[in-house]
Amino acid sequence: MTNNQTHVIKEIYSAQTISDRVAELGKEISKDYANLERPVIIGVMKGAFCFLADLVRNIQTKDPLQIEFVRLSSYGSATESSGTVQTPYLELPNISNRHVLVVEDIVDSGRTAKFFLEYLKDQFQPASLKMAVFLDKPSRRAVAVEADYVGFKIEDLFVVGYGLDYAENYRELPFLGQMYL
Repeated sequence: MTNNQTHVIKEIYSAQTISDRVAELGKEISKDYANLERPVIIGVMKGAFCFLADLVRNIQTKDPLQIEFVRLSSYGSATESSGTVQTPYLELPNISNRHVLVVEDIVDSGRTAKFFLEYLKDQFQPASLKMAVFLDKPSRRAVAVEADYVGFKIEDLFVVGYGLDYAENYRELPFLGQMYL
């Protein structure tokens, strides 16, 4: 257990466990995307930045990957989803009819993921659209949405590290930990 300021954080997945799982996901995605023309990967900031960086280094395709970013949130600085998707940065180049892989940190209520996947379908009519998530928290699902690639399924815990935060803190932790408030 780590005690950061007044928060106790108990490690759930070590940096090595995460690295091994991301490498496995990279191989799976590489197999599915190996021969697709000009695949696009869209990272959902800020939480997915560690996962995205490690994942793309483990993906091998015939054509180079185009990497884009958006910033979406339904948390703000709270520990529970607000239920409303905020879109502070949603600018993308023309990726119409391309093979798109969305990379998310976590899917819990599913609202943000569903919103973004529907937005991409409506705006760009991708040739294919899949989603890779570091964490899936199905017990919290409020809308029907499923990821195509899942790093880990977790129970209803509040977690930080490996890009995930609490009030913009703890993203830098190399492991995933449960935070006790």
